[in-house]
Amino acid sequence: MASDDDFFVLRKFGTLSARVALMMQDRIVHLAEELDKEDRECRQIGANNGTLRYDPRPRRQEILEELAWRLERYNRFVLDHSELKARPDASKHQIRNVRNWMSNNNKAIQDEETGFIRKEGDLMAFVPKVKTPLRRFIERFDFIRLVWCFKENEASFETSRSLVCMLTSLFFQLNGSHYPENFASDTTSYEKSARMDKVVTCVTIGVGLAMLIGPLWWLQQITADQSNLTHRLSIITGFIVAFAILMGIVTVAKPFEVLAATAAYSAVLMVFMQLGTNGAASSFAMQS
Repeated sequence: MASDDDFFVLRKFGTLSARVALMMQDRIVHLAEELDKEDRECRQIGANNGTLRYDPRPRRQEILEELAWRLERYNRFVLDHSELKARPDASKHQIRNVRNWMSNNNKAIQDEETGFIRKEGDLMAFVPKVKTPLRRFIERFDFIRLVWCFKENEASFETSRSLVCMLTSLFFQLNGSHYPENFASDTTSYEKSARMDKVVTCVTIGVGLAMLIGPLWWLQQITADQSNLTHRLSIITGFIVAFAILMGIVTVAKPFEVLAATAAYSAVLMVFMQLGTNGAASSFAMQS
C-alpha cells in the first residue's frame, strides 16, 4: 500500500474521535464545576481566595493540577482531530484501487484487517493530491492509463516490491502456506503521474489558446457594421459561456476565480469587437 499514494488509504475514525472528545470535555467540565463549588465554599466561610501559595483548600490545588494536564491533552487531541477532519475524503478511484488490489491479491492482508476499506465515509488519502476535473475524467478510463507512455516502468518499483515480497513470503511461511511468486506484480500497474499532469497541462494550454485565438479570427471574418452586430455579439456570448464551463472543467479554480477569469476574457473579446467596429466606421466615413 505504500508503493503509491492512490493505495495509501486510512480511516479517520470520526465517530470514535467525537466520542473521545466528548468524554474528555465532560471530565473537564466536571472538574470545573467542582472547582466552582470549592470557590463558593471558601467565600461563604470568608477564606482568602486571592492566593495560590497559601491556599486554605488543598483540594483546589489538586483540581487545578489535574485540569492542567487534562486541558493540554484535550487541546492537543482537538487540534489533531480538526486537521484530520479537514483532510479530503479518499476518492472513489482510490478506494476502488485498494479494493481491486485486495481482491486480486487474496490473503495479502488478513481478512479481518481489510474491513476498513468498506468504511467509505470515514476514509482519507494519506497523501491527498488535488486533481482537476479533467484529470479525474481521464483516469476513469483504464485504457488511457494503461497506454505505454502513461504506464510506469516496472523496474522502478523493483526495490519496494522486493521488500513487499520478502515480508509477505515470511507471513506465508509463518502460516504454513506457500507464497505465490507472482503475488505482487501481475495485477498491479502504476501510472506516470508527472507525465499525465504534463498532458493535462498541455491540453489546458491548447484549449485556452483556442478560446483566445478562435473568436478573434471568427469575428475578423464578419463585416463590422450594424447589420452584423447581433451576429458578432452571439459569437462572443457563446465563447464566454464555453470559457466559463471549460474553466470549471479543466482547472481547480474556485467559483469566484472562474467569474474573475471569465470577466477578463469577456473584456478582451469586447475590446476586439469595439476596435473592429470603430475601424469599420472610420473606413465608412472616409469613403463617404
